[in-house]
Order: sequence, then C-alpha cells, then structure tokens
Amino acid sequence: HCRSSLWHCVVVDSSDSLRSSKLTTMAKKNNNIIRIDNYDEEARPLTHPSRTSSTTEPSTTKQKKTGRNNKLLHFLVGITIFGAVIVYHGKDNLSMMGSSRIKKLRTSSPDADDNDVAAQIPKCAEHTFLTLYERQPQQPRGDDVVEEKTTTTNINSSCKGMLLRDDIILTTHECSQSTTLFFESTRGSRVFLEATPHTALNANMGLHSKLGFLQVKDAPWHYLFLDQSVRRARMFLSLRSHPDIADVADDDDYNNSNKGGGSSSSSSSGGSTRGSISPYITCKGYRPIVHNFPLPNGAMVPIGEELLTVGLPNENILWEHADLDTAPALRNDDTNERWWTNAITFEEGEATFQKYFDAPEINGPEGSLSIVRAHDGFIGKASGVCESFDPRGHRGEACFYNYVARWRDQKPFSGMHFFDWLDYGTGRSLFERNKKKNFLPDLNDDMVGQIPDEGCVKKKFNSRTVHFFNDTERQEHEIYLSPSEDGQQVIARYKQSDEVVGPSSHDHPHLYMFDLNKQMYIVDKNLWDKENYGAIKHTAVLAGRPALSAGEAYFKKDGVIWGINYSSGHYRPKVTAVTMMYQWMEDQGLNTSAFNWVARKQWSTKDCYETDWKSFEIHAFDVRVLEKTCREVTKSPTWTFKDD
Repeated sequence: HCRSSLWHCVVVDSSDSLRSSKLTTMAKKNNNIIRIDNYDEEARPLTHPSRTSSTTEPSTTKQKKTGRNNKLLHFLVGITIFGAVIVYHGKDNLSMMGSSRIKKLRTSSPDADDNDVAAQIPKCAEHTFLTLYERQPQQPRGDDVVEEKTTTTNINSSCKGMLLRDDIILTTHECSQSTTLFFESTRGSRVFLEATPHTALNANMGLHSKLGFLQVKDAPWHYLFLDQSVRRARMFLSLRSHPDIADVADDDDYNNSNKGGGSSSSSSSGGSTRGSISPYITCKGYRPIVHNFPLPNGAMVPIGEELLTVGLPNENILWEHADLDTAPALRNDDTNERWWTNAITFEEGEATFQKYFDAPEINGPEGSLSIVRAHDGFIGKASGVCESFDPRGHRGEACFYNYVARWRDQKPFSGMHFFDWLDYGTGRSLFERNKKKNFLPDLNDDMVGQIPDEGCVKKKFNSRTVHFFNDTERQEHEIYLSPSEDGQQVIARYKQSDEVVGPSSHDHPHLYMFDLNKQMYIVDKNLWDKENYGAIKHTAVLAGRPALSAGEAYFKKDGVIWGINYSSGHYRPKVTAVTMMYQWMEDQGLNTSAFNWVARKQWSTKDCYETDWKSFEIHAFDVRVLEKTCREVTKSPTWTFKDD
C-alpha cells in the first residue's frame, strides 16, 4: 500500500490507540503536511510554510466529528519513508512502528540535501538527471560591462532537471522561470550550456502546476537532415506514478558487476539496484523511465498527470506506454552515450530520401545537372544525396552505395532512419563483423557500387571525406574568360586576383564547375591541398547543388584553354551541358573554335534532335536557340572525343 508515489499512504488514528493496520490513500503527494478531518473523507493538504496559495483552506477550518470508533483528530504531520508518508500524532506512535521497520528517513524540508535525491537516481539516468546552476554575474567595472561566470566555482547549484530531449529540460515551476540557467553537457566534454524558460511549453502548464520547462539555448543538433534538425530523446515519460518491483534497474552494467557470484547491492554510481525502487526514475535495460519529479520539499509530482496534455513535440519525445518497446536504441561509441528515437517503417525511411530527390534546391530545374538526375535507381540516387548531405562530413559516395543497399535489405527492418542506422545503430559496425581484409581502394567517381564491403569498413569510410566549399572559398576559384590580343585564344583568370589559371597536364586536368548563374569555377589540382582536404570532387565546389555543367579543363601556359571535357561521375553531364557552355561563350564574343570540345564518344548531333528543349527551365538561356547551338557545337571542327 505504501509504495504509491501518487498518494500519501496514511496511518489513521481512528480510535483511542493507533491502529497501524488501517491504511488509506488520503492526499496527493504534493505537500508534506496533512490535516485529516475524518477517516472516511479525503484529507486536505495544508499550506506548506514555504508557500502561499489561495486555493488551500485555512488552518482554522472546523474539524468534523465522526461516528463510532472515530474521534476528533489533531493536525498530523507526515514523514517520508521509502516514498510513503507515515502520518502520526501524539504520544509514542512512532515507536509502535518498530525501529527495524524504519531503515531510512528522508527529510521533507525544503533545505534537504540534494544527495538524497541523487542517491535514488538509477545509473541509466545519471547523464539525464541534471544539476542546474544559477548564473551569477560579476560586479560591473568602470565600463559597466557585466561578465558572466561560467565555472563551477562561481555559480550556485539551486535546481534539478530532467533532460527529456537534447533541447528540453523538465524542472520545477520556480526554476523554469529563471532567465539564465546552465547545465552540464554530456557529449564527451564538460561544458556549460545556457537554458532559458521554454515560453511555448510553460504557457500550456496549469495555473497551479508545480512543474515547468527550460529550453536549452544553442543546443547542438544531433544532425541536420534535409535542412531539418534532428533531436535526441533521452528519457521515456510514464503515465504510471508508482513503479513496482519489476521496474528495478536491469542494465548490462548491473549484470556485469554481479558476474562471478558477486552480490553487490548497488551500482558503482549509487543508482537503482535490484530489490530497491527509485520513486522518480526506473530503468528497462538502459532506458530511463520518468515516473515522478522530486520537489525541493521532498514531495513528488506525477509526470503523466502533468505532461500528457501539455503539447510536447511529437518528434523524439517518447512515452513508456507507446514507445518503450518499439523505440530503436542508438549509441555513440566515442562517448558511450545512449538515446532513443521514434520508430519508423521502411516506407517512411524511403519517403525521407524521396524528399531529397524531389526537392527543387537539390534536383534543380529541368535541363540542369544534379546529383539526383545523374543516377538511376533508388540506391544510386540515395548514394549521391548522402555524400552531399552527410552530417558527419561528406563521406565519399562510393561506399554509401554499399551501406544504403544493406540498410534497405534489413530483415526485420530496424525502424531507424538511414543516418541513425549507419552511425549509431547496427550499421556502425556492419562490415567490420564480416571483414576479411583491411583494404580500401581509391574512391574514384566511377566506382560507385564496385567496392567490396570489406573495403568500406567504417574506420576507412569515415576518414575519406570531401571538403565542401563555403562561399568565401568558392569565390576564390571563380574565373572569367577573355580573348587573347589576336582573338585566336581564350584566356581564363581568377576574378579576385586577376591572375591567369596555371597550366595543367593532359593526364591531370583542372576541375571545373559551371553553376546555374553562368559562373565558372576552376580548381587547380596542382595547388589543391590534398593532404588536409583530401581529393577534390565536383560536389565540393557547389556543395552538392545543381549546375549547368561539370568536368575538367586543360590549360596551356598563360591561362590559355586547350580543351574542356565533361567527365563527372557525380553529375554525369549530357550533350545539353556542352550546348549551354558553348552558347555562353558565343554570347561573350569568344572564339569557340579556339580550343577542343572534348565530348563523350556516344554523343552526336542525333542527341540534339532527340532532346526536348522546350521542357527546359533554365532562365539563363533562350531555349529556342539551344537546339541550333547543339547542332553547331557537335559539328564544330574542334569537337573531339574522350574515352568513357
């Protein structure tokens, strides 16, 4: 009877002597001072000395007399014993309990030691049950600048909180009103992050609610997926306010600590153990389940009653009754952190990729080149997209082919989005388990789907990333074209420095990109810092965005162009790309026969007739003249071919 954390378990003096066998649930465990008017009526909590409330009845309320075997009762004060409040009054009632029954008393004073609460937090929640610190500014100096102290020696611990999600902290109502709070991050380093009142969620709390929310300011995203932030769920919310004996911690740490006949009764961190129950948080495996929130006065607020109708976000806020058995578990091997996420179906996982395929900013206008248009089939398209939007640094496309294929082949499906599965689910060590040799060939553009699984082990795969340009870096490689003095040659110069582009060899031409705004970028491979940035890829220059053309350019001395080809495994240009570049140069009055147009062998004038030019949505060109331009370039005297 006394395990309930939702109600006080009260011993009622219903006759001349204390009848300890008569127990009844009398009052919500929100206050620790109880007045009992009648054995048969619900007890009404008195106002706690540290609080004021217009809803509590005054202590002068007349007490009612009851029938046989009942008598007028005086004010009864409860003490908490193992999560239950035992109410006693007068004489030697406490002695009747027997000292052997009272093994641990927890004070209900508002000044209670924080260690009492922390001692009842199981190990599965030791990284999500937070100590919050109130920031104390220094005294203003002569310039009236207030500096913020953020070291543990200069701030006062005052509140507790539960990290429900990376950006949402549950705390008491009083603490949720503080303008600046810090909590200690657990992402592998000890830092303080600022938390502020969560205006939206607090507005939905009841007028007399004892709980509130903080929003972590600038909380690091788990990652961005299709420009949408992904958060990590850190705890499960429970509708059950009174955990039972089946809810004790049962994680691997406990099991390992008791191997070999050990009989340790608690985890090394002082967490929940077999045979004892935390009234606040319990564990199922490594999954922390929140039942109640402890108040400073020792009382507990049931989570389910308070939060079910608050309007919490649907994404990655997890509930015990709905998600505990289905939410996929994720783990960061580097920091040993664990978290959980909403389970998805296989169809939902593929639909997320399809959003990439259909997004205009990724797919580009009709007639353009893109990493989506360049590939056939779901796996090929997804592999190209993954490199460009990989949250862990744009790992090479080639091995993504292998991982996407294995993610789709899961039986049963893991319930995880691809990147969760890849880095924090079973995909994080998939190929290592079956590795035969540590071999990884160079990831050339044309090797998509041709690298064996053992060549894509995660350690090697993670180390082969593509450096994507920011706007500043991209501008450094922007060029403009101009005719030579005699008009017989075309010269390329960098816009920022006005220096000519350096020479290249026939075997190692420079890389170029031609964007939707008809801006051309050249990356001199002789100057590229491969040691620090890895091999240069076409996706790097425009950060995976659509383009008009992509390939390589051959240069002689003094910036003179010898030839331009259209070799790019990421973008795979068609004859339309040559056409638009040719038209661009003609519009500038350049000699288009001054250098070689190095085409693919299968391209011909026939492609010009078969292309639906009217469907093009490239605003930089008049599509009515492109078909004519296409026939002109494919019949040019400098039209040459390159082996595919």
